[in-house]
Amino acid sequence: MSIVNTSGLANCPVVSSERLTLQPIREEDLGAIINLLSDYETVWMLTYAPWPYTVQAAANWANHINNMCAAGVGCFWGIHDRKNVFIGTVGLSIFPEHEKAELHYWFGKEYWGQGYGTETARRIVRYAFEDLKLNRLEVNHMIRNIRSQRVIEKCGFKFEGMLRAYVKRFGQFEDVKFYSQLRGEFKA
Repeated sequence: MSIVNTSGLANCPVVSSERLTLQPIREEDLGAIINLLSDYETVWMLTYAPWPYTVQAAANWANHINNMCAAGVGCFWGIHDRKNVFIGTVGLSIFPEHEKAELHYWFGKEYWGQGYGTETARRIVRYAFEDLKLNRLEVNHMIRNIRSQRVIEKCGFKFEGMLRAYVKRFGQFEDVKFYSQLRGEFKA
């Protein structure tokens, strides 16, 4: 018996960039997700992932995003390198009535600093504006996640503001920076 329903995730198309293939997440990806998120430093950079990251946590997340994709309010992918190694995930939480989405991404620690974040984010920004015809794309990061800030800035997002003590992670309140990009800015 399957612990994850991935039928809705299949609604997301395969998307490629120069070095990466973004494929709908499958149940067989859960092992790689759990393995990559077993690293505390990786989870420490994420706004909402629990620690320790368990099979049940992965199944809950996969079922949640599957339901979003099935309802047409989400699209999530597993990120694979040229050798088809699973290195992270990227997704969009879509708000159709507002023609906007929020971008989410993470990579296993061993894949940081190789340009994968920027390459992935740029490809999904293009998908959001060209394929989904969205007007606005949003993204955020905890202020301590400087690597994510660099990716966001390289992809043309504009800083909108910081919310103080926005989330509580591992017993500590964290400030979060928010950014956006509009379709007109993307076309320019």
